[in-house]
Amino acid sequence: MHHANNNIIEKLKKTGERITPIRVALIDILSKTQSPSTPQELLKKLAKKKFKINKTTIYRQLEALQRVQLIQKVNFTDRTKRYEMVSEKKHHHHMVCLQCKRIEDVVLPDNLEQHEKTIWGENKFKVTQHSLEFFGICQTCLKLV
Repeated sequence: MHHANNNIIEKLKKTGERITPIRVALIDILSKTQSPSTPQELLKKLAKKKFKINKTTIYRQLEALQRVQLIQKVNFTDRTKRYEMVSEKKHHHHMVCLQCKRIEDVVLPDNLEQHEKTIWGENKFKVTQHSLEFFGICQTCLKLV
């Protein structure tokens, strides 16, 4: 396990949450995965590491890691829950290829906080979170068309 994961495990220790082999494996998998993962994808990857857990268990583990803000849930409009590590990098959104289903991060030059303030000013609507995804065809898939 690399250095960054040791810091994550230390953070987990400080929260008082138990450090179980499944949680360590999930942190390891999510920290090496570039795009948000579904619980089903995570179950498959855990199975490859010889963990035998069911859907209920994976959701409980993901909720625990989310509770201590190590991972975050990413809700796409397809209603599929996906999870990714809480990032130290800039606030980002996602580009989703409709063909190969690859998901990539995209950082917009102007973050949306100013727009959220405008929404409050004009509509008296307090935005607590937002979701923005871009759907299309990636460069690789375009070459295949």
